[in-house]
Amino acid sequence: MNIGDRVVVYIMRAQKFGATTTIIGDYYEDESKLWTDEDESWPARRKQKPDIVLNDDELIDAKKLVSDLAFVENKEYWGAHFQGSIKVIPEDDFKLIESEMKKIISSRARTSNESETEANMTEEDYEKAILELPLQTNSLHDRIGEMLEQIGSWMDYNTQTRHRIIPGHAYELDVAWLNGKNPEIAIEIQISGNLTEAKDRLSHARKFNYRKVVMILKSKDLTRLNSLMKHEPELRSWMEAWSIGSIYEMYTAGETFFKYYRRLREAVFKEKSDIELIK
Repeated sequence: MNIGDRVVVYIMRAQKFGATTTIIGDYYEDESKLWTDEDESWPARRKQKPDIVLNDDELIDAKKLVSDLAFVENKEYWGAHFQGSIKVIPEDDFKLIESEMKKIISSRARTSNESETEANMTEEDYEKAILELPLQTNSLHDRIGEMLEQIGSWMDYNTQTRHRIIPGHAYELDVAWLNGKNPEIAIEIQISGNLTEAKDRLSHARKFNYRKVVMILKSKDLTRLNSLMKHEPELRSWMEAWSIGSIYEMYTAGETFFKYYRRLREAVFKEKSDIELIK
């Protein structure tokens, strides 16, 4: 090893990647125990600087990356390629593993920021913020539906409000996300009215092949929803409950993200006299 070399830490018994480090010191020997008195001494050492360290519940399953790792030549008996204390792997393999770790760190940061925001805003604050958005509809219920319709459209779904589960069906969904004409996600906005009826509409949507069903509701109604779902394990397994705040955060973040995302994804020849900076 040389100073500046990068290291990915593989946990043998768990078969998972847990960290990346950088070598910052020269070789030295030390017989002191690192972890427990029963452990080996591991005397050959170099000082390292931790770069990314995952938590126990974030470790990356090596099996999920095996097909894309060049140093694993035998994909069927891949474990043999991880034997031994130290292995030199291609730089592209290292970058792939570390990029998966960075995704987890990024998700961790987003979750932390979202939790901080939610801690500072009450449900009433979110309701007020939604009513102040420049939308076409007036009621809180319809505004949430309009926001969900727009979010689905940004994601290239065919989005509909007050959509019949299938043509001629008695039930309408508050919002439906379709892939062309094929059902994808059924959404009920249950901030007032009959929770049982909303649950029944989502149950019918599942029977007609909506792959996921979502209930938007106030936090006070979650206990009631769980009580209704006690004897419907199949529906419960496909359902998610989302807060009003989560829809607001997704909508406001999506406005900025998709504005730039669509422009970045666009690949169209355009004659230009000068290159302009995207702002």
